[in-house]
Amino acid sequence: MNSIDRLIQLAGLRGSLDLRCQLQGDWALDHEPLPAGVAQYHIVLSGHCQAEMPDGKVLRLAAGDILVLPGGAAHVLRNEGRRVAPTVPQISEAGFLPLHRIGREGDTLDMLCGSFHYQPESLLMGALPEYLKIASDSFAQGDQLPALVGLLRGEADANRLGARVLVDALSSALFTLILRVYLQENAPSGGTLALLGDKRLGRAWQAMLNDPAHAWTIEALAERASMSRATFMRQFTQVSGESPWALLTKVRMGLAYRLLASSQMSLTDIAAQVGYQSQAAFTKKFRDTYGDAPGRVRRALN
Repeated sequence: MNSIDRLIQLAGLRGSLDLRCQLQGDWALDHEPLPAGVAQYHIVLSGHCQAEMPDGKVLRLAAGDILVLPGGAAHVLRNEGRRVAPTVPQISEAGFLPLHRIGREGDTLDMLCGSFHYQPESLLMGALPEYLKIASDSFAQGDQLPALVGLLRGEADANRLGARVLVDALSSALFTLILRVYLQENAPSGGTLALLGDKRLGRAWQAMLNDPAHAWTIEALAERASMSRATFMRQFTQVSGESPWALLTKVRMGLAYRLLASSQMSLTDIAAQVGYQSQAAFTKKFRDTYGDAPGRVRRALN
């Protein structure tokens, strides 16, 4: 399992396709910020619009473009004509997806909207920008992302047996393909994703992700990176913005959260699984990370 696979797994990420929008005339849709652990995405099937982002930047979205907001940030979508106040759409529940409609005249914006759900303090989602736009003109011939969008649209249109399970599975796969295109076009200059692009540091980072429970030492990690101890510490911290121990702790806590949510393992076994011989030490670190004890988090999740 490579580093990206492992980070996606640790995020506990799952996708859903939530609604379809067909908008005409002059309109604006105000999107409030989403709760922690929820990202939002918009796929433009046809037409075009503008997206006003929290930093003031205005993005033009056209057919085939995908907009993702990893942190669920507030934003406004609007037509490119006359500016109007945010509009309340008419909602129809007749088809597979709720259909949000505005207007009866003018060019139609047809759009699929969904969400990605992930566990708190995700290393992967925290490493992504506030928003990212995947433009349709960036796709190479034979790219899998447009094909997957076509499958999503086809299932949403046909509303066949098993469509909900299939569409949600496709939405989860959608995130991976979006991430793949994003990393192909952008070389992160810092953070955990930047470690993946560093040939030597990436080997140490991969080792930590593969076996977070191991009693890693700086010497062992530096050896993986073919560096001296001092050089490894300096370059790892410079690239990632955090020490190896800080990142290792985040990996361990992310794994612990996933085990609490998805297994019946005892807290003692989970502590050992993520590298803590003492349940008390594990509980303290978990509370420092998530603001609550692991037992209480498990009860809330289940």
